[in-house]
Formats: sequence, C-alpha cells, structure tokens
Amino acid sequence: MDENQNETSENNTSQVDEKTSNLNNSAEDLKKETKQTVEQVKETIKNTDLKKDAKAAKGFFSSFFKNPLSEIEKCASDKKSSFLKVAIIILLVWLVAIFISRAASIASRYLFGTYGSFSYFFKNLFSNIMTIIKELIAPVVGIAVLSGLSYGFSKNKNKSFVGTASTIVISYIPTVIASIVNLLVIFGSGITKITNYFSSFCGVLSTILLYFAIKYLSRESEDKYYFWKFALIIGIFYVVKFVFSYLGIYL
Repeated sequence: MDENQNETSENNTSQVDEKTSNLNNSAEDLKKETKQTVEQVKETIKNTDLKKDAKAAKGFFSSFFKNPLSEIEKCASDKKSSFLKVAIIILLVWLVAIFISRAASIASRYLFGTYGSFSYFFKNLFSNIMTIIKELIAPVVGIAVLSGLSYGFSKNKNKSFVGTASTIVISYIPTVIASIVNLLVIFGSGITKITNYFSSFCGVLSTILLYFAIKYLSRESEDKYYFWKFALIIGIFYVVKFVFSYLGIYL
C-alpha cells in the first residue's frame, strides 16, 4: 500500500515538474520572441529609406485595393517580414489620424466651445493628455493581443510574431481609412452621421479581412474547424477588451 502511494506521489511530482518546465520554456520563448520583435522593428526603422519605401508602399496599396485577400495571403505566407515597413506605415498613419482627431475634439470643446477658455483648457490638461495617450495605446494593444492569439493558435510556428502582427495590421486598412475620413468632422459636425456609417462599414470590411488573415496565418484548410477557432480567438479578444475598458482603454 505504501509502495503504491509512493509511486503515485512520485508520478504526480514528475508531472508537476514537467508542467513547470514547459511553462518556463514557454516563458523563455516568449521573452526571446519579444526581444527579437523589438530588435527587428528597431532595425527596420533604422534602415528606412523614405523615397524607396514610399514607392514600395504605393505599389502595395495599388495591389491591395485590386485584390486585398491575395495581398493578405502573401503577407501571411511571407517568411522574411517583407511587409513590416508597410505595416509600420499603416500603423503610424492610423495613430496620427487618431491624434489629430482627438486633439481637434479637445480644442473644440475646451478652447472654442461655448464655455471654452484657456483656463478651462489648462485646468483639464492632464486628463486630456491621458485621454489622448489611452486612445493612441488602444490600437497598438489591440493589434498585439490579436497577433498574440493568432500566433498562439497557429499551426505554423515558423512564422515570426512580427510577420503575424504585420498581417493583422494590414487587415485593418479599412479601419485606418475610416479614421482618416473621420478627420472631415473637424471642418463641420454636420458630416458626423455620414462618417459614423462609413466607419461602421469599414469596421465590417476589416472584420472580414481579419477572418481571412488569421485563417491564412493558422494554415487551417477546414472551414468547419477554423470558424470555431476564429470564434474562440475573437471571444478571448473581447474578454481582454472588456478588461481594458475598466482602464479607459477601448480596443
């Protein structure tokens, strides 16, 4: 009886040690991947040639609007992170559009509104800066979470996190376009209704592109299996989205 108990205890200890080892290995892999991602992005920015990269980006966008799914598939299957610069450009344009939109909204309310004044503006300066920071963080966090989930559920573990993130960013091009169009509100609030509907339309397009982006990344050929995998990924994303909403960050 004692021998059986000792054997069971040893087996349980062995299983715990194995799980702990796997967790440590996963943590090390994640740390290594994060470091490589940061270094790759820094190196890409450092070697940026504006004239050359602008020409390449122009060619990409031309191809994208002709056949978006084909370009997303190319990005998902690319092993050299060739689309990283394009993804960085898209993300930067998105962040600039958000910044201009929020800054204009704050100026309109706190400086030029009915009760606007410099004293009112400076009184609320800190909260306004925090609002802008949170709005700029939101897309980055959203992309990172979706990329992490897609990378985790992918069958293709040879795909780098940078490549995965680039594909996810590219799927958000319609949303980025909507953010740019929303800047028209600066010239008149009467256009808000049109821009809101356009944003909703672009949101649907981005969701469709995201569906195929994650499918190409995961290399899942069976739709009946992939649909539920996508539903699980988006479900987890919305749980994370709910948690971040308590921090005032709306992904």
